Amino acid sequence: MVRMMEKSNPLKIFSPQKELAGAATLDLNGLVRKAVSLLEYQMRARNIAVSVCLHKDPLFVKGDFHLLSQALLHMLLGIIKSFETYEGEKQLMVSTVKHEGKAVLNLSDSILDSSDELFDIFKSHDIPGKMRGLGTPLAHRIIKIHGGAMAFKLSSKGRSFRIEIPLLKTCSPRKGNGSLRILVVDDDAIVVDVFREFLELLGHEATVLRSPLKALDLLVKEKFDFVLVDLRMPEMNGITFMQKAEEFIDKNRLWLLTGDILSFEVELLKKRGNIRILEKPVSIERFKTLFDNSPGDDR
Repeated sequence: MVRMMEKSNPLKIFSPQKELAGAATLDLNGLVRKAVSLLEYQMRARNIAVSVCLHKDPLFVKGDFHLLSQALLHMLLGIIKSFETYEGEKQLMVSTVKHEGKAVLNLSDSILDSSDELFDIFKSHDIPGKMRGLGTPLAHRIIKIHGGAMAFKLSSKGRSFRIEIPLLKTCSPRKGNGSLRILVVDDDAIVVDVFREFLELLGHEATVLRSPLKALDLLVKEKFDFVLVDLRMPEMNGITFMQKAEEFIDKNRLWLLTGDILSFEVELLKKRGNIRILEKPVSIERFKTLFDNSPGDDR
């Protein structure tokens, strides 16, 4: 028995009324990995066995990082809470696939429930032991404003949610000698993972490090065509890093990454004009434009 969120066409893709203010290019696989890792302890403490099987390639979508993360966390928390009163086998299966131009996330558990679970699942209040009311309505709204769809299904094996979000059309990678060696330095694990996937998808060789001190050591030993470094990091700020890195690479090949574009410090840097600034979030299209016509390091 299946309950879809729309009566006429269950898997119809809804176009958001306007572009999301915080929309950026995101990898659904990365979002899923982060959400599962954040709740790993809660699931382990409740003896919930988790299996994760993600599509081998990045699944790039356009969306708001915080909203989509919130939707995934609410769905997973709902499943975890459902297991609190369940005495049967506790299993959670998380998988992603690519299907007909969409990034698809499947969340399935081993809870065998009756058909009353279908009643107003996207609207109803919190009921102990039930998935409904445990963040499902909120997740539904978030997915819908991203142009996506949700479906809920009951079977003899348990319950499952299917979430679909339109895939972004990816850019063609550079071929042959056009490949660049790029070093990314950022203490945010999600940022470096996404940037690496973007750059590799475009045909470049990406090295990512979360420590600016280790990055400086690497610059002594290896040559890179470009270095992208975050402005604010605990070990060393990006400006200090760039000053030290100029000993090993031309300053015109250094880019400062920042999402704090309205700060007084960044405004001063822009006015000075002697530092290249790349504003976050950085899309795969922005990387393509930036590096498409850039020569390699011929030092």
